[in-house]
Amino acid sequence: MSEGETINADQVAAWLRDHPEFFDERPELLETLRLPDARGEAVSLLERQASVLRTRNEELRERLHHLLDVARDNDRLFDKTRNLVLRVMEARNSEELFRNLIDSLKQDFGSDVVSLLIYDRDLNLTGDIRGQVRCVAFSDLHEALRNLLRGDRAVCGSLREEELRELFTEAADNVKSAAMVPLEWQGRQGLLAIGSTDPRHFRSSMDTLFLTHIGEVLSRRLADFLQASPALEAKRA
Repeated sequence: MSEGETINADQVAAWLRDHPEFFDERPELLETLRLPDARGEAVSLLERQASVLRTRNEELRERLHHLLDVARDNDRLFDKTRNLVLRVMEARNSEELFRNLIDSLKQDFGSDVVSLLIYDRDLNLTGDIRGQVRCVAFSDLHEALRNLLRGDRAVCGSLREEELRELFTEAADNVKSAAMVPLEWQGRQGLLAIGSTDPRHFRSSMDTLFLTHIGEVLSRRLADFLQASPALEAKRA
């Protein structure tokens, strides 16, 4: 650098980045450098570095704790999902399949309301399960629901009153958030709807990996049991 040429702060910073060993040979400078602190006091560079490291360590610990909490939650969710899948696979007929599915969703997952819509089928069901499993034509679904189900993944969030009424009938008044799981395997099979009284339970931003997996397994099992209904097929045509 020529004599008389001024050096600005950026050049000093760049030079120090290129020469990190500078202070190794001049440790006395570290003790003389004073930096402003958040408390309004001037502290040495060493004290400032120690403070920065403590702050970073605290942030890393918080992130680690968060990751551990997420891992534990995923482990619990995996166990519940595995148990549900096993109960679905063990079913010997469609009615047992529906009962195992609904019982697991309510008992293991704590779901408040469960509804299963089967497209274009005739089902001979008995007991209270008839209120939770219904046969409908896909074309008769609310247009907004059909639009939400265009993808092959589960959808979560808040729904409008008429949509909730179509999914959960008389139980719709208690549902504040819901998940819809499309059931598709070699064509449309139906729709699994899960409702919660907590408006924050099913959020549009939540991960739907496990719900989608449950839908994929259930769809394949439904194909084993359900036969097309001539009456509903004629209505659909």
